[in-house]
Amino acid sequence: MPTSNDTAQPANWHALHPSLERCYIGPPQGKSGTFPGTVFTLCKLLAGAATMSKDGHQIETDSQTETWILCSPGTRTQHFSDDAKIISIHISLGNPQNGAEWTGAPLICVPTEAAAEATLARLVHCQPLQACSPRQRLDLQSLELPITAHLELQQHSLELFNWALQLASRHGMHYQVPRIQDPRVQNSHQTLASLSIRQSFSRQELAAQEGLTAGQLDRLWRVELDITPNQYRDRQRLTYACEQLRRKEIPIKVIAAELGFRHLSQFSNWFNSRHGESPRSFRKRPGTS
Repeated sequence: MPTSNDTAQPANWHALHPSLERCYIGPPQGKSGTFPGTVFTLCKLLAGAATMSKDGHQIETDSQTETWILCSPGTRTQHFSDDAKIISIHISLGNPQNGAEWTGAPLICVPTEAAAEATLARLVHCQPLQACSPRQRLDLQSLELPITAHLELQQHSLELFNWALQLASRHGMHYQVPRIQDPRVQNSHQTLASLSIRQSFSRQELAAQEGLTAGQLDRLWRVELDITPNQYRDRQRLTYACEQLRRKEIPIKVIAAELGFRHLSQFSNWFNSRHGESPRSFRKRPGTS
């Protein structure tokens, strides 16, 4: 296991539950195009070459280079060569309830180490995954496993994610709780970070808890976080919507209801205004299963 060299401030991580969503080996399913990634992605080229871009960052690599491609959640554009073959690992982090965010470079190509490669090999070749069909490997959350197999898969997944975090941190990609100086912003940020997605919140009540008006709290948030509480909560809801839409067994109307929308059309309009497409269109796109 790697030794942490991350200087990020300590935080309470008890609610963090990394979960392996996919461990795919073979030709890329989405060879070229723009894809709405909603989880942390690790990609290793076994053959061929790839070009990817995300939020103004671009990388180019090929299978001759011992590197991992690491990508934080969000929309990316990619192109793989015709002969490409990859290992694609998708890990969902859920809601750690401490306000942690991905910061720094959103897409990086990092040199790996022998121990990191060995960890990846242990995951790819562990018995629970070897027993899966190629299609099952695309949707590991739907698997029913004996508890020992589940724990084995979880152990290897956590070891790999730990390595990915350490390598990412060395190259400018971090998953951490924002450093907040103003205790009023820190307190209100923690309140929203730990709020259930089904709970509503009032700007006025949130601000009053810190002895402020809603406008005053908005201004303090912009100084510290470049975002308002309303915008932060909206982003939380959109992230949740995207995560749930990846699970095709959940009806869209159920997701809408969980987010407090009385009518599916309201949810569709809200999602489209923020993501540029309807929930149904998002669900059908490659890379969302």
